[in-house]
Amino acid sequence: MAKGSCLCGDVKFEYQGEPAAKAACHCLPCRKTSGTTNSYNLMIPTDKYKILSGSLRTFTRKGDSGKDVTYNYCQNCPTVLFVQVEAMPGINIVKMGTLDDEDAYEGLGKPGMEIYTKNRPSWCDPIPGAKQKESS
Repeated sequence: MAKGSCLCGDVKFEYQGEPAAKAACHCLPCRKTSGTTNSYNLMIPTDKYKILSGSLRTFTRKGDSGKDVTYNYCQNCPTVLFVQVEAMPGINIVKMGTLDDEDAYEGLGKPGMEIYTKNRPSWCDPIPGAKQKESS
């Protein structure tokens, strides 16, 4: 069981099992929420993810598909813990950087896919062996 939390430590979570997928995303919203060139995302089935403490706030926007994308973040600090995408029901897109367990973090390895590579900076090399997709 991997555990994680937000920056201030108010929200704590855990998930069971292995991620259904691991992807680096270079879309503009992921760049903005991560403050860097991409976000590293773990696709965790909703029934395997549990909030242990703290309260969340949400922000919803329309994705490229026209469907809702909802960001779940701590009510006290700006940490986005996971995202829910209407186009991917039953999946929490968990931000890898929120994991506290260094062994789990290391054990995840590199993502198997990079998406929105059309937004990847030219100086940022593709992840070796990862599938490359220009959009979602």
